[in-house]
Amino acid sequence: MKSEPVSTSPRERYLFLGSGLVLAVALVVGMAREQQWGTRWLPLHLISSNAIGLRPGQEVRISGIPVGTVQTLELQANGQVKVSLRVQERHADLIGPKSVASLGQEGLVGDHFVVISSDPQQSSDTNRPVVRSLPYEQPLAITNLMHRLIDTQTELQATLRNTTRLTERELPATLNTMNKLATTLERETAATTPGLRQALQQLSSTGRSAEQTAQDAQQLLRLSQPLLISTLQDLEAVASSSRRILESLQLLLGWSNEAPKSSD
Repeated sequence: MKSEPVSTSPRERYLFLGSGLVLAVALVVGMAREQQWGTRWLPLHLISSNAIGLRPGQEVRISGIPVGTVQTLELQANGQVKVSLRVQERHADLIGPKSVASLGQEGLVGDHFVVISSDPQQSSDTNRPVVRSLPYEQPLAITNLMHRLIDTQTELQATLRNTTRLTERELPATLNTMNKLATTLERETAATTPGLRQALQQLSSTGRSAEQTAQDAQQLLRLSQPLLISTLQDLEAVASSSRRILESLQLLLGWSNEAPKSSD
């Protein structure tokens, strides 16, 4: 028994060809978008001391937005690495003399990408220089950072051990010494307080006695002042009387001595 050939109508054949053509066009359009066919590019380059973290095909971002890719890495004769980039020409106004390239990363273990800091320029300025070379900031070496972190952790652990040793040994001894000193001071204070209080009382009594004596002396001076004045006046009067008596005696004696001389 022979099988009959399956006949296809022209409509089905055209539908199949049309769908294949649509798929081919969609594939080409997708590839064009992926490869950014027809896009005008601005070539840039930067010089790095090493290529750690850099590779062709990496994204180039400005303000977190992908604007280009890394093209090639070329080792120079002096040991440095020349990194060629390309950026969409429509974003060229965001790159200026102050723009700096650096290496970024998605999280801690994500993909690396090149970051260009923006330095917006006036698009109408036709005389501005076109930036072709960008300065590059080397990423922080993770290995060196980890070594420094380990050293810091070691020093911190040593400090904690010393602090623990001080807390366990020296601090209780210091507190015990301070407690003994406080006890001795309290005992000496209790022993010397009565004598000190008595001495203060005696000093206070002596002060009051001295004050009373001074007051009595002042009062005695006030009372004896008129008597002293009258006594001085009496003494002055007696002295004057004595002087007059002496003068009278001198005159009398002088006359008695002159009388015999005149009789001779």
